[in-house]
Amino acid sequence: MTNDEMMALETLKKERKNKNIELLMHSSISYIEYPLNQTMVIPTSDGKICFYPTSNKIQHRGRVFEGNAEDLIRYVMEINQRA
Repeated sequence: MTNDEMMALETLKKERKNKNIELLMHSSISYIEYPLNQTMVIPTSDGKICFYPTSNKIQHRGRVFEGNAEDLIRYVMEINQRA
């Protein structure tokens, strides 16, 4: 990868993270943010969900899904409705 491509990738990750964090901040979901490894943990009635805003990955009960903050919010709401 060239230097320009690396810079473009870093910019994309920052934009993706900022958009995801903004969506979560405006939702009613409570979360704990770990800035060191850029992870967000959402406690639910069915265990904790890890969200990685830079890569759009959601991890729950040992399974990893692709999804942005909108998908995460929808997933958490489904879990909370089941409880």
